Amino acid sequence: MRLFLILYLYFFILVGAVPAQPQRADRIGPNSEEALEGSAAARFQLALGYLRGLQFDRGISVLEELYVAYPDSRIVFNTLKESYVNVKQYEDAIALLDNAVASIEQSQKLPLAAERAQLLYLSGNQQAAMDAWYAVVESAPDTENTYRVVYNSMIKVRLLVQAIDLLLQGRKTINSPTLFQAETAYLYSLTGQHGLAVEEYLNLLTHNPRQINYVRGRLARDLQQEGALEAALRVSKKRVATQPKLWQLRELLAWLYEEIGEFEQAYQEVEILEAESDSSGQTLHQFAVRAAEASAFAVAAKAFEAVLHTHPDKTIAIDAQLGIADMYRFQAEQNRHAPQKALDAYEKFLADFPQHPQIPLIMTRIATLYQDVLRDREAARSVLEQIVGRYTYTPTGYQARFDLGRLAIAEGNLEQARSIFAQLSAQTSGELSAQSRFEEARIHFYSGEFPEAQSILESIAESTDKDVANDAIALRVLLLESPQPDSTDQALQNYAYASLLLRQHNSQETVRLTQDILTQWGQHPIVDDARFLRAEALLMDGRIDDAQAAFGEFPLIHPDSPLRDRSLFYYAELLETNNPAKALEVYTDLLTRYPGSLLVSKTRERIRSLRATSL
Repeated sequence: MRLFLILYLYFFILVGAVPAQPQRADRIGPNSEEALEGSAAARFQLALGYLRGLQFDRGISVLEELYVAYPDSRIVFNTLKESYVNVKQYEDAIALLDNAVASIEQSQKLPLAAERAQLLYLSGNQQAAMDAWYAVVESAPDTENTYRVVYNSMIKVRLLVQAIDLLLQGRKTINSPTLFQAETAYLYSLTGQHGLAVEEYLNLLTHNPRQINYVRGRLARDLQQEGALEAALRVSKKRVATQPKLWQLRELLAWLYEEIGEFEQAYQEVEILEAESDSSGQTLHQFAVRAAEASAFAVAAKAFEAVLHTHPDKTIAIDAQLGIADMYRFQAEQNRHAPQKALDAYEKFLADFPQHPQIPLIMTRIATLYQDVLRDREAARSVLEQIVGRYTYTPTGYQARFDLGRLAIAEGNLEQARSIFAQLSAQTSGELSAQSRFEEARIHFYSGEFPEAQSILESIAESTDKDVANDAIALRVLLLESPQPDSTDQALQNYAYASLLLRQHNSQETVRLTQDILTQWGQHPIVDDARFLRAEALLMDGRIDDAQAAFGEFPLIHPDSPLRDRSLFYYAELLETNNPAKALEVYTDLLTRYPGSLLVSKTRERIRSLRATSL
């Protein structure tokens, strides 16, 4: 029931927010593009009505009559041809194509002949189809477009290996070694020949180094397949060794190392790139930022220090100092490691560069450290109030007020928080306004004011911010499936209070209260949410083994819960420390069972990283 409600709400939002997009197909046939008029137009609409009603014989009969009367009408020709194909009347479709050959433009005869071969293949006459395709090739064997037309026709019926042979033949016949590189790479990847696919992509890059972003994008997609990562690394390392001066190849290899989490090896390539390109420290700095964001802190520090050492008097050195402070913050947010180092680095930066344009952002980051890492509410409030005073009517000032609202929730001052978020939702727009409205709804929820929360959530559903909309839908569904106001809602009230406790980092009391819900209301619709909240509280309380067991058993106990993909993800994350092989298995299972999950992207990143450690 929960899953149905979520899908219903998503559908409702998408229908209201996304305009219908017209579908377009590349069609060939008679030359006339004039619209049908009068009785002919009415007859055509009648035929379409029959087809939509699955009365194919009657629809085709009307179209055949129209085609006899209007043989030059492209819309009648294409609709009749597609109708024949849809009901597998391939011989009739082929006869229709043959009849049209004499009346079409010469430029359209080539794709028409390729389509005829495609229909022969679909009809089961495979040898005749291959003969027909190669007859098309022989009609203009020295023309690149000939091979592209036949290639496109072949892959529509999944003749991937044959399409590779065709393109290689075209490359040889036309005597152009660089021809069809992107197409053959794509086909090699689809057929699992990953080494050959990478060779083609690197040949393309060698021929046109400006295609680096295209090649990287293609490889990023292909790396999801089994064996693709190993092949990409093997082939790329070999190519860099033979072409060391083509820096785009080395850049691609460094990117591959980053993709698998091997930042030390990536750094070695980046050092060479920095020396060869003379980027004034930009290449090293950009790498250091990426490494820090990926939690590769040791190598990030090394890269930042290299920037400071080689370019001490340039602007990039100032950026590196800020990058080091950010790196310390990432460490502190991840595992509370050395938060004071981050604070000291930020404070030093404020003192050294008081006019730097990033000062407001740095103050915000200091406040975040106090609020979310050190849990020092007084220090956080002091910095946030300074920001509001200095930058009142700026995005930074509004964000500081939002954080003051979060601080009020953590302190249990819900009325103050409600007032802050109400003002922000009225004074701002976009993402921050939506977030503020959602916080208003959550405060009503924490207070047991469920109708008020539901009313606000209905307006948030139209928010353009994806994350806020998703969170609003989840809470809205939870309220929709709970008992009505005249029924007992004690379980829901207890769950709402437990959610507030977890947000206030009272993990032990959250565990106790959610366990009471599971014990007293085991059949209540809220029970899967309560069990998941309990697992989160166990993790926050440092009871890692208990949390791992709770997340691991969740999909077994609640196989229909919309939270099952998240529970698997958290379970796999906890497994990574002592059982990476099992973690990889769980991540893979998540992708297989829940391909539409919002966690797919993160899951693929974790799979790539785990596979890299086993290379």
